[in-house]
Amino acid sequence: MNTFHICVLSLVLGLTVAKTAPTPHDIPSNDEDATGLGRNAIEPIDGKTLGQTADSAKEDDGGWDDMDDQNSPESSVDPPFVNTEIIRMNNVIPEEDDMNICTGVSMGADSSWIVGYVPLPQNESVDMITLYGCLEKPDVSFKTWSCNPDLERTVCNSPSVMLYRWTRTCDMISAQKQEVLIVGGAYLRDMVLMVHYKDGQIKDSSALELKLLSGEYTETDAHYLSKYYSQFVEPHCDETMYDLSRLLANLPMLGESYDMAYDYSDVSKQSDYQVNSIETSLDEVYSSLGSAWEYSPVLVQDLSWPAPGLNLGQVSGVDAHPKTGDVFVFHRADRPWQPSDFDENHIFVNAEERGPIRENVILLLSKNGGDIKQQSGSDRFYMPHGLTCDSNGDLWLTDVALHQVFKVSGKNFKTEMVLGEAFVPGVDHKHFCQPTDVAVEISTGNVFIADGYCNKRILKFSSNGTFIQEITAHGDSSDPRRSSFNIPHSLALVESRQMICVADRENGRIQCFDTVTGDFIKEIRKREFGGRVFAIAYIYILDVLYAVNGQSERVPAQGYTIDVSTGEILETWAPHQEFQMPHDIAVGPDGNYVYVGDVIDQQVVRFLREEYNNNI
Repeated sequence: MNTFHICVLSLVLGLTVAKTAPTPHDIPSNDEDATGLGRNAIEPIDGKTLGQTADSAKEDDGGWDDMDDQNSPESSVDPPFVNTEIIRMNNVIPEEDDMNICTGVSMGADSSWIVGYVPLPQNESVDMITLYGCLEKPDVSFKTWSCNPDLERTVCNSPSVMLYRWTRTCDMISAQKQEVLIVGGAYLRDMVLMVHYKDGQIKDSSALELKLLSGEYTETDAHYLSKYYSQFVEPHCDETMYDLSRLLANLPMLGESYDMAYDYSDVSKQSDYQVNSIETSLDEVYSSLGSAWEYSPVLVQDLSWPAPGLNLGQVSGVDAHPKTGDVFVFHRADRPWQPSDFDENHIFVNAEERGPIRENVILLLSKNGGDIKQQSGSDRFYMPHGLTCDSNGDLWLTDVALHQVFKVSGKNFKTEMVLGEAFVPGVDHKHFCQPTDVAVEISTGNVFIADGYCNKRILKFSSNGTFIQEITAHGDSSDPRRSSFNIPHSLALVESRQMICVADRENGRIQCFDTVTGDFIKEIRKREFGGRVFAIAYIYILDVLYAVNGQSERVPAQGYTIDVSTGEILETWAPHQEFQMPHDIAVGPDGNYVYVGDVIDQQVVRFLREEYNNNI
């Protein structure tokens, strides 16, 4: 029994993976601010990237974070040494009923074990998802094509083998047998995903999620991990959904499989992986079957970061680069947001006379030392607000004075796209009114914009800036004042659940909506928030939301770790000297670091997972 086995069993038994992953207008008011192991990507046959991942068990200085694509299952968090890859139909429309459509993909140059499969059907028309391995790359010129497994070489242009099949009635091949296969590198590299549609003319982006273990592990390890994933009932079948009691009922099988008694209190001490220790027996962790996992606080302030002497203005935006973990900061330099900056029509006063901020307002701070690696943005922005770094490392910035949203290259800081009209607020889909934040989908490139202090809506655009959809707040019949957003201030995409979540600041709540339909999904509103939620961020590795509130008479300004599934607060945390007004929050790609920008303190505070701190 090696460390790998111990760690996986710990996770199955419930040892929770450690949770890591303005002056006037930024001062409390009713409606406005007042003062790892890198791995080559799965690629379609035409060479365009579908997804990229990293082994988050190791500190990554160049690899990608686990991609959190749409519709991953609502199960427990993946072990940190498991990669997730998505093979997806990209908005295909079958021309007729009873039709198969295929898409071809190539695995990367590094070998991996497929240890788990998760089917992700997106509509009722999908009744079968099949994965084939091809001995040669399919000879096709399109991303998708009509195919038929009964007709020779319409799926693969060579002999093929079926690796996995799911049907609507939960008849699955391979996954339940815990079979594993090594793919990529010198092994099987080319595969075809085939989806069968009962009904035609329905747009679909169904997918198959692969759980991958690095080829450096042994086949025994891969088989063991496949047992771990086999405990979870497939989430989209028409039969019984996954629940905790079903998982626990299978635990004796695992013990018998390895014929060994485990001292659960010592598991984490033996493991090289970062898993929360449990000092009590399993019976003490659960007061009754199905109770919540026990959670211990793990976020502590990192007093060694950033480098001393960093001179910032009001910090309005912060985010981490998805590859390097370095941190982008958007600040206001010597121009704090004052009550007199806008007139009654939300027009920035004396814009021409005052001109743009002369200093560099975009900074890139190193992950390891917190020193300035790059800076830009001088003579371009008038009142910075939101900053988001997308999966390509490009920046999306909002300026509430310009009423605009900018896409800026994360490499050379050149502007690549501008949405909105400078200094002109508006209510149509070509104008914004003090936009606050942006979120960008990894799987589609779609852009969600929180708009904002005046319009109280979320606008969705395609990657090229074409308007798609408007999302408004879910009404509350018990409180008509909550029928609209009261400053949609921050956004967080939870692509694994096809959700876009909104920090509705002055309403003190988080509302989540379907990213495709815009339908309301859930609301998280807690007395512990004290009536205001400024910012939120999601980390796929840990499947949690991080949030920061605003200071009130009832509660201090602090951070929260929130279970996405239940909406429960797992922990609260704050810096040693307390927050003054935490305005934005971000989480590093490896899940170990959380960053909070404070507009009054004019600083970025970093928090790290406590056990990670003990190991660096």
